[in-house]
Amino acid sequence: MIKFFRRIRQRLLIEGKFSNYMLYAVGEIILVVIGILIALQINDYSEGQKERKKEVILLSNLSKEIELDVLQIEYNTRLSRERLNRLDSLVGLLKNPDSVQNLFFIRKSFEFVIDQYFKSNSGIFDEAISSGKMSYVQNESLRQNIFNYYRNAKETYTDGTTRQITDEFITPLLIENTYLNLEGFTALGMEIDEVSNLEHLDLNELRNNKDFWKMVLLKFGGNQEQILRWEGIKKRAEDLKLQIDLELEKLKI
Repeated sequence: MIKFFRRIRQRLLIEGKFSNYMLYAVGEIILVVIGILIALQINDYSEGQKERKKEVILLSNLSKEIELDVLQIEYNTRLSRERLNRLDSLVGLLKNPDSVQNLFFIRKSFEFVIDQYFKSNSGIFDEAISSGKMSYVQNESLRQNIFNYYRNAKETYTDGTTRQITDEFITPLLIENTYLNLEGFTALGMEIDEVSNLEHLDLNELRNNKDFWKMVLLKFGGNQEQILRWEGIKKRAEDLKLQIDLELEKLKI
């Protein structure tokens, strides 16, 4: 093809048709430019397709990761509510303390120091941030919503406060008012009645103990606050997952 155009060029010059040659030269330049533009467009399209494939993979993984957050919240919420129901039933036994065995009450009260904690599944997001892959997400509004979700989900101040309250207040109160007696040591597998002057647990006295009720208040208040926060995170997670899935449908068309 190149030789063909060269022969035409040479013939025009030999025949002295300079004006025709100039027209031909301009036309040839235009054809070359058009060819370059087409090649660039094809290359841009190819690169764009690669970028979109990467975006689809990233959004698909984020959707799965967010779904894990939803499942974790549902699991934590279920366990926390079941535990609070059991503790509520346990506390209700104090209405008739004489019918309750001390050892049974102590063993069941151990659940006062058990909590659930939410930790966002952010591995895909964290890796995308560190590697710059979040730029693959073309939808600016969606990209910002993803950032906002993880920033909020990682702010675990409610869970942190619950953990601190359990460690610094509930556990000491439980030990002092429920375990620091003969039955408490028995529950731990220790028989100390012959080496200690500790008394038996008095459930009649316990139901009038303000420190015990302070422990109950802290436990129920802290766990219910956690559940409310988890519900908020779950709602945002479900909304974001829906947005991501809709964007994936657009990208796959």
